[in-house]
Formats: sequence, structure tokens, C-alpha cells
Amino acid sequence: MREVLLSSAPVMIWILTIAELVLFVLLLRIYIRYKKMMPLCMALLCVGLVYDAFIIAIGRWIPENLLIPVSQLRYISHGVLVPLNLLISGFALKWNGLKFKILSGITIIASLAGLASGIFRKFEIREIAGLVRCASSDASPAWAEAVDRLLSYGTVVPLIIFGIIIWIKQKTPFIFLSGLLMFVFAALGPATGNFDLIFYISMFGELFMILFFWLYARKNTETNA
Repeated sequence: MREVLLSSAPVMIWILTIAELVLFVLLLRIYIRYKKMMPLCMALLCVGLVYDAFIIAIGRWIPENLLIPVSQLRYISHGVLVPLNLLISGFALKWNGLKFKILSGITIIASLAGLASGIFRKFEIREIAGLVRCASSDASPAWAEAVDRLLSYGTVVPLIIFGIIIWIKQKTPFIFLSGLLMFVFAALGPATGNFDLIFYISMFGELFMILFFWLYARKNTETNA
């Protein structure tokens, strides 16, 4: 498995980037047509994933003095946008009133924490499988690393839980599958000992997450239009 991942990485990163870009366009079209906030949040989250994948794809051609600042923006966008998973769940559950206000407040706090984490982390340039990218270095504050881990899993686990509720109430598993596959691929790297490929393996989970978001948005908006 590892050899396949390593040998396919330069091409696969481009495939992932293009696939996520297509899904962004599809989600944006749904928003433009129906003016619903849920597909807009999905599209915004997808923007961050497209940027992340694109910078990794072209990393070998970016001068070192530019690679760190453009890569830091990857981490900032990740920290700010990933908490949108919570709002997406709230929209899918059709929450309003106090419950949605509380969820919105939690989302804002999480996004601000993600912003701070991206700003204060320190980076180093790494190369593997023909990919050149910036990764968080040991000089990063411990709290910033903790925030990143909390956002990575703390916004996906609720997606799974809310997804089960949505599946039961609405008879559609797409939100659940979004969270489940994101969680599985995020855990697959550490589980197989491929710690240096966590960033790469988790990108497949991100693609599946957005794919099932789009499937849900298409079904939900067309049904309720």
C-alpha cells in the first residue's frame, strides 16, 4: 500500500485537486440557484480544501521564501473553515432559534481558535514522494498543535453523530458517510504506521466528505425547493 501511495502521489494530488474544484463549482451552482446557506458553507469549506491540495501539488515549484507564507495560509484556512462542519450539521438538522445560535457561537469560537493556531504555528519544509510542502515544526506552541488536533477530530465526530440522526429522520445517509469516511481516512495513516503520509491519506477522506456533502445538498435542496 505504501509503495502505491508514494509512486502515485504527484499525479494523485492533481486528481484530488481537480476533483475538489469540480465539487466546489457544483456546490456553488446549488447555492446560486437555491440561495441556501448550507451549500454555501459546503462550498466555502471546499475552497479551503482546493487551496490546500493545490499548494501541495505545486509546492516543488514554489521558491522556499514563498512556500512558508502560502503554506501558512493553508493552515489558517483549515482552522477557520473546518468548523463549518458544525454549521452544516445544524442546517441539515433544520435547527433554528436558541439551538442554532449556540451552535453558531461554538463555530465562531472554534474558527477563531483555528485562526490563532495557524498564525502562531512554526513551519519547516519537508519532501516526500516528489511532494514539497510545509509542515508544522517542533517549535510550534503545544496549544496550537492541540487546537489543530481538536478541530480535526472534534468537528468530524459531531458530523458522524448528527449524520446518524439525519439518517434516521430524513432517510439519507450522506452526512453520516461524510463524517465517517473523513474520520476513517484521517485515522488510517496513524493506524498503518504511515505518520509521514497522514496529510496525503486524509486528503482522500476530504474528497469523500465533500462528495457526500454535494450529494446531500443536491437531494435536500431539490426536495425542499
